[in-house]
Amino acid sequence: MIFSAVVTLLTGCLNEKNESYTTTDNYFQDVNQIMTGINGCYNSLRNIYSARGFWEMTDVAADLMYTSSSSLYNSNCDVSPARPGIASTVWRYGYAGVKDTNEMTAAIDAAVENGYITEEEAAPLYAETAVLRAMYYYLLTSTFGDVPFYAERVTEENRERIATLPRMDAEATRDYCIAELDRWLVREQALPMVRTYEGNEFRAGAAVGYVVAAKMCMWNERWEEAIAFLSKVEDIYGHYADSPSSFGTDYPLTDVPFSKRYVKESIFEMGNVVESYGTQTTAMIAACCLPSRVANSVIENALNPDSGTDDEYTEEDGEQLEDNSGSDCYAGIRIPELGGNSRTSATARPTTYLYSRLMPYASTDLRSGEYSSGEDSPRGGSGTLAWRWIGYDPIEDPENKDRKVMFFWSSSSSKSKIKATDRPWMGNKFWAYDMNNTKDPNNYKIFRFADVLLMKAEAHLQMGEFDLACKYLNVTRVRAGLNEIAYASVGSEPEALMEEIRMERARELVGEFHRKFDLVRWGIWYERTVAYNEGSYLKEYIRPCHRYWPIPADQVAYSGNALDNDEYLE
Repeated sequence: MIFSAVVTLLTGCLNEKNESYTTTDNYFQDVNQIMTGINGCYNSLRNIYSARGFWEMTDVAADLMYTSSSSLYNSNCDVSPARPGIASTVWRYGYAGVKDTNEMTAAIDAAVENGYITEEEAAPLYAETAVLRAMYYYLLTSTFGDVPFYAERVTEENRERIATLPRMDAEATRDYCIAELDRWLVREQALPMVRTYEGNEFRAGAAVGYVVAAKMCMWNERWEEAIAFLSKVEDIYGHYADSPSSFGTDYPLTDVPFSKRYVKESIFEMGNVVESYGTQTTAMIAACCLPSRVANSVIENALNPDSGTDDEYTEEDGEQLEDNSGSDCYAGIRIPELGGNSRTSATARPTTYLYSRLMPYASTDLRSGEYSSGEDSPRGGSGTLAWRWIGYDPIEDPENKDRKVMFFWSSSSSKSKIKATDRPWMGNKFWAYDMNNTKDPNNYKIFRFADVLLMKAEAHLQMGEFDLACKYLNVTRVRAGLNEIAYASVGSEPEALMEEIRMERARELVGEFHRKFDLVRWGIWYERTVAYNEGSYLKEYIRPCHRYWPIPADQVAYSGNALDNDEYLE
């Protein structure tokens, strides 16, 4: 195989001296010690997913959401090799994760060779490190395209060679990871076939590995193998293609919001509150999605024509905390459960394409958020959008009034007073309750079973199995309250069915770190983003080369120019 000749690549951490290879063989002498080392391999994933810029790149710099802030360069595609934005974080922590997983693989090798653990004990340890390494390469290849590849421990003898490796074909990198996951998960069956969050050990198990392998197969257009991996996930989470109505019973749509932690449908979540370590990261998706928080006086002055002021409500009002301490008023509605200590920041808004074409007002789609009121919602939706909410009028005394359904107010027009919203906010799928400043305590859902079903729909379509594709597409549609689709209903046209799958992935998975990667994989990211993204600054900066973020210039220099950003030269 070509991989036997392919050795390691540049990691953003190689310019920091690594002492671990001098002590690894002496320390990791039993299963518990090795598992402690593997635990550390998760840290870089958390650092990537908790970075605001990564969510901006994957979800806001696409066709479903936008911002109008000039300072959010990842959202605006205002990036270059010299100003790489979130690319620096993904590169640094992506390769830190690769380096750590390689180190632990070598530690397991040494523990077996020295007789500290048996080969049987080693198998699940090898499998988990393989899953994590594949996850890092999935993120790296999806973000940068062709990247350096290596799968060996870094030592003083090889560090210079590794640091100067060039880009390797992304397809070959994915093929290596697919083969490794196939070995440990399918042939060796080294990890238990259980839902990720069924027990007390929340680790990257078999289901996570199958999803990563399937995603890499989808990139490489290995459709039949993708179906095989995804079918393994179905063996764990259930088969619903022939009975889509039962999917919503087993996996309720109300579990989708990020505030619902470790739910049954989740295959992989990234928690911002790490209870085992007593630490909390500073992720802030909720701060970007909450309706702007404003002082009650701003609302009152804008509504009262006799106030003697000409105040208008703008998104900037939500950031002026010195005049807004303790307010629980969000875009014209007092919502006590959201608290008065949050800070809303450079809010992301849904594009017209998302809220008008895919999830129109009063849609039967339970994900649209219309009439949603969190736990009290009579519709039981996932709250992707928020047109209105059950709360208190900001001017009335809440102790003397009942909560009522109210429309949020909009700041979309700088020439008008406050008015009922003509564009929804992002909904409670993304909100955090009683949030402190911008610190988001939610769990981000990285992989869900719904994603698996929609990938399988796409793979079956690519195999020419159109009726099967419709069956898998209909599982998430039925749960959301939409009608089932038949191949004949889209004119028996493969491209029309593919567009239905694209739109369903948008409705179901918006904001879950998939959208840009999907659009790039489909070869339509630039065209769709230019057509639908309504950010004030994005069209000024976006170029076709931004389908992949640039390798940071300092890393290119550190490699001795073995790396390149040739696509950015134009």
